[in-house]
Amino acid sequence: SVFARAINTTSLCFLFHFHSVSQLRSQSSQLSFFFVTKRMAFLKAFAALLIASLVLVHFTYALQEVINSKPPAPSPQPLKPIDCTGSCKTRCSKSSRQNLCNRACGSCCRTCHCVPPGTSGNYEACPCYFNLTTHNSTRKCP
Repeated sequence: SVFARAINTTSLCFLFHFHSVSQLRSQSSQLSFFFVTKRMAFLKAFAALLIASLVLVHFTYALQEVINSKPPAPSPQPLKPIDCTGSCKTRCSKSSRQNLCNRACGSCCRTCHCVPPGTSGNYEACPCYFNLTTHNSTRKCP
C-alpha cells in the first residue's frame, strides 16, 4: 500500500515529467523552427545586400576606368610668334587709310597674337581681335 502509493506517485511524476519534456521539445522545435526561418531570412537578406554592394563597387571601378581611359587634353602650346607686320599688311591692303589701319591692326595683333584672315570680317577666327575696343567703346581693330 505505501509501496504501491510510492510507485503510483513516482509513475505519475514520471508521466508528468515525460509529458512536460515532450511538450517542451515540441515547443522548442517550434521555436527552433521559428528562429531558423528568421535566421535564414536574415542570411538571405545579408547575402543579397553583400552581392548588391559588390556589384556597385565593380561598376564604380569600371566607370572610373572609362573616365580615366580618355586621353588627357593637350596642354596649351605656347603662342607661336606671328608676323604682325605681314598679317596686318594683308588685312589692311584694301583700306582707304592704310597707315591708320596698319597701326591699329599692329596694336591688336601684339595684344591678341592673331589677325583674322582676309581683308575684313572673319572675326570668329580671332575673338580677342574682335572684342578689343577704344575708350569710346567702338571696335579698335580693323
